[in-house]
Amino acid sequence: MSPPTAKRRTSRPVTLAIDMGGSHIKAALLDATGHLLSERLRMDTPDPLTPKRLLQTLVGVAKSLDGHDRVSIGVNGLVHGGCIYAIAVTADPAFRGFDLAGKLRRRDRRPVRLLNDAQMHGLGFIRGRGVEMVITLGTGLGSALFIDGKLGPHVQFLSGAGNEDLKGGDYGDLALRALGRKRWSRRVGRLIDLLHRLTNFDHLFIGGGNARQLSLDLPRDVTRGDNSAALVGAVRMWEWDVG
Repeated sequence: MSPPTAKRRTSRPVTLAIDMGGSHIKAALLDATGHLLSERLRMDTPDPLTPKRLLQTLVGVAKSLDGHDRVSIGVNGLVHGGCIYAIAVTADPAFRGFDLAGKLRRRDRRPVRLLNDAQMHGLGFIRGRGVEMVITLGTGLGSALFIDGKLGPHVQFLSGAGNEDLKGGDYGDLALRALGRKRWSRRVGRLIDLLHRLTNFDHLFIGGGNARQLSLDLPRDVTRGDNSAALVGAVRMWEWDVG
């Protein structure tokens, strides 16, 4: 794998943004405003995924995209205080309390911040007023809740992989393929209604790779975005009061 060619840098600090999903890891260098300074690097998420393989992969990413001042990571799992406690695509108990931020900081010798991937996406969407919710539609379903710009309670939705009848409300790749675009979109529509009753959100943002597959008339308090929000969120992780 040859390292991407860095573009001319316009403002510092330079952030290495890493977005780890269930299927792929995406990374890029960003300037202080969230604009790309390099080509986007994309690779498969290690399978099987273990703490050691994840750390080794991210160390390799940091070496390929050198010249950064700090690292922002979004992981598709339960994250708190820079540690991973669970990742939905693996049942490996070794992830419980895995200090990914600390271990990468020691290897890369730069500051590292770690959030759930939906939370990182959310920081790129939110306006910091009222109750704002973010869902990401990708390999599985991610979610994040913000109250007046601060992170609220986190609910981890689990994928229904391996569940042949798709009971339990899978909204990821498996459901999209099995149900087809229209039926899957109606299912997401029902989820939006449920989340509104559950959280009384002022605004809901929809991101992730499958957001573009939605065939749905969205209400005024729901906005569909794109994956570029993760890039903005990676920079905002260092300046936004996430509580």
